[in-house]
Amino acid sequence: MNLPEFERVIYKRSPLVEVVCQLRFPPILKISHQEPVEFQDKIRAKYPLFETTRAQLPSEISHVVQQLGLPLQSDVAYNLKSEDQRWSLSLTKDFIALTTSSYERYEQFKQRLEEALEIFEDIYQPSSYTRIGLRYQDLIIRSKLGIENKDWSELIAKHIASELNEPNFSSSIQTIVKRLALKTEIGHINLNHGLVNVKEAQGGSNEIAYLFDADFYTEQKIEGNGNVWDVLNQFNQFAGRLFRWSITDTLHYSMQPQSVESVSA
Repeated sequence: MNLPEFERVIYKRSPLVEVVCQLRFPPILKISHQEPVEFQDKIRAKYPLFETTRAQLPSEISHVVQQLGLPLQSDVAYNLKSEDQRWSLSLTKDFIALTTSSYERYEQFKQRLEEALEIFEDIYQPSSYTRIGLRYQDLIIRSKLGIENKDWSELIAKHIASELNEPNFSSSIQTIVKRLALKTEIGHINLNHGLVNVKEAQGGSNEIAYLFDADFYTEQKIEGNGNVWDVLNQFNQFAGRLFRWSITDTLHYSMQPQSVESVSA
């Protein structure tokens, strides 16, 4: 996959609403049968909030299980959150994940994940990682960018959503749902994007926004911490190039791009 090269920037008006990195590994039964006391103790300075949840089975499956008189079993998940709840670590018997709604730059996210993985690997010693995923969700809300008067055709690249450039009916489009599956040298990308209806918490009014939901993943067996970062670093580079390729210069500049060097780490 050959995406154009773009200068790396950090948006002052960032559209990112959530970033998630998940690493799956062969099941470690110790995690599901014993609370992660040691892990929590070493990480709780940054993640003091703790809760235990259980994954819900799909309704159609749980209905059949109940009819057969079998116990409803689901995996336990341990969730450790920062004080402001903008950062969250999730741990189950077969994956660890870091989620944030306060993403500023990759180096910051990587440092948090490195710290958590180092502690996790020291305690649980996973044999390998079977899936590595990095997911970015960007939500373009025109009112937040001061570009309410701009048509979507001026903001979203034509090769991404050509329908927005059709003069006969583009103004009538209320929603678009698109999925683009791509293959890269090291894995795959699922890009789901389109027009969505969002409700602002303050004003309570509805607004049409544009969502980019990009999931980068590989299911190749990865051994060793260093190899994990080789993959994630490339995913991060792909993410920046893919997003910039999907938008116009008008939208790019409305988000106030700043050079990486001008923004302190």
